[in-house]
Amino acid sequence: MSTSQVGAQHSSLFERLERPLATPGGRAASIAAHLGKMLSTRAGSAQTLPDYGLPDLNDMSQSLHESLSQSRLLIERFIRAYEPRLKDVQVRMLPRDQDPLALAFAIEGVLTADGVVQPVVFIARLGDAGRIEVLPDVL
Repeated sequence: MSTSQVGAQHSSLFERLERPLATPGGRAASIAAHLGKMLSTRAGSAQTLPDYGLPDLNDMSQSLHESLSQSRLLIERFIRAYEPRLKDVQVRMLPRDQDPLALAFAIEGVLTADGVVQPVVFIARLGDAGRIEVLPDVL
């Protein structure tokens, strides 16, 4: 067991909880995890917040172009409302060259937390059963 592992075992719960967020990479990972949960939540599933969640992106009944454009706007609006650590959020669809049925997009913004202001990019992909996986991208 390394010295850092021993030190981590003797840290308080609050110290262990704060440590991963002490770096911009830790903050980005925390935001990515939150975005993944947010974007995988279906509209109407949170009774206390009727506007929380997204419609099923696979079930949009418009043309493909209209559906993608509407999805992008819905995601931007949702992130602006429920992820306060991100400012100046912009969502853009990623090319679907390899798999024309795959839905992926980039979420760009500025991370603002604890005095840190840093541009960030997250890559989100629609996966199985409507879940959206979000990973921080390296700028």
